[in-house]
Amino acid sequence: MNSRFNDPFRAQRKLLSGSQCFAGLPTAVLEELISASRVLELSAHQTLYEAGKPIREAHLLFSGSVKRSASLPGGASKVIELVQTEQLLSLGEIFGATHYASSCTGITPTLLVAIDIGKLREAAQNHLALSCRILTALARRQFATEFDVTSHHYGLTGAQRLLDYLLEMAGEPPGLAGETTVVLKASKKVIAARIGMTPESLSRNLRELSDSGVLVVDGRKIHIQNAAVLDTVSGNAQQRLNFCRKRKVNALDVRPALSAGALINMCGRLRLLSQRMVIAWGMIAFAIAPPQARVKLKQLEKEFERNLARLSQLEATVGLADKLMASKTAWLRYQALVCCDEPAIELAGEVFGLSEALLEATDSLTGLAATLAGLPEAHYVNIAGRNRMLSQRISKFFIFREWTLLGDGIDALVTLSCVEFESNLRALGKTGNPPAELAAQLQVVAAQWQKFLRAMSPDLSHGAKIQHTRMVLAEGERLLRSVDTTVKLFERLTG
Repeated sequence: MNSRFNDPFRAQRKLLSGSQCFAGLPTAVLEELISASRVLELSAHQTLYEAGKPIREAHLLFSGSVKRSASLPGGASKVIELVQTEQLLSLGEIFGATHYASSCTGITPTLLVAIDIGKLREAAQNHLALSCRILTALARRQFATEFDVTSHHYGLTGAQRLLDYLLEMAGEPPGLAGETTVVLKASKKVIAARIGMTPESLSRNLRELSDSGVLVVDGRKIHIQNAAVLDTVSGNAQQRLNFCRKRKVNALDVRPALSAGALINMCGRLRLLSQRMVIAWGMIAFAIAPPQARVKLKQLEKEFERNLARLSQLEATVGLADKLMASKTAWLRYQALVCCDEPAIELAGEVFGLSEALLEATDSLTGLAATLAGLPEAHYVNIAGRNRMLSQRISKFFIFREWTLLGDGIDALVTLSCVEFESNLRALGKTGNPPAELAAQLQVVAAQWQKFLRAMSPDLSHGAKIQHTRMVLAEGERLLRSVDTTVKLFERLTG
């Protein structure tokens, strides 16, 4: 027992023996490396090594994130790699050079193990298992580098390069449906430098990917929608969505027509936003994470106005003019009350009523857009969009359930909304011969719907009301993301 606590290499032994690179190696090999190692902890922005310095140790990253950069002529610096998963850093340099060609700096607090480079090189030469692992890691890095160069020189757009980078961060290939979440630990400036674009371009490309339904941005969390990454239009479930470079046009060129599904989706987002905004208002009024809710409310207000302006400019909305005007009128009344600086809980009843009025106006607009399209696929875009809205409408009911002036009618509204959601989900599941990713995504929606229902059920484990409400809203957000992806997939089927 005492020997275990007196072991000067106890931390290194625990880390290295459980690492991907060294786990399972013969005990003698592992012990030799452990005895030639030390644990390092870097603070954020602390330098690990600099270009030009002799290579004396290899560094295995265990937690945190670092960036590797190289100096360019004129004093500029190029970020060549961001690392935030377990990895031997600078593999090419530590096995192919005597001095560093790059510099490495911590982005966040970082935990590493430094191994004497001579001992590591010797072990790699003498032990096949270790040399094979290092060779595999080098091959993966070479593969990534080659395609990184290809993306810069053979016409891939910034959106495509950003998507490829995020998928690389995710590690394993995305599944057929559901979502894959990555966390951006580095700043936008650092990430943009790594991909070869400006921070402003990074923000624009994030918006493009978000608008296309491929991902959802939630602060530093990026939720990649697996089914939306696949190219539904091609009919090949293995084909990734391709963001081709846009050809240059002149003022005489005719702008491509908006598909029926895209128009319905755009209209349907207005009814969704009507519910999301009142949720943010309720979170402020009922003191449920008000700082975050204020930021979200401003973002949602801008998004509503942006979508309303786009619809007003589209020639395709000629047949929707009356419904669009009714939505604008309802929006102005709603905006004046909901987007005020300080929501007052006494106005909850009026705000609730206005949210229902705006929902009715925007739902009527969306329904007419689906009818005018005259396509079965357009009808399914509308149904999927209804479920997207219902995921948030039910969350709205949950927040306002304590407002006594609304009476017992909320329980009845919840029941009706749940019945409609399940009926719509069954109808969407009966579409003829859907693409594989769409069928799989509908199964994800069904599973998340059950989680959402369980979250709303009263339970002693939920604790206080605010914590319970936060949990319901979080499950509602997950449900929203999964349903939103089905809307986008049905939209693509309309061409």
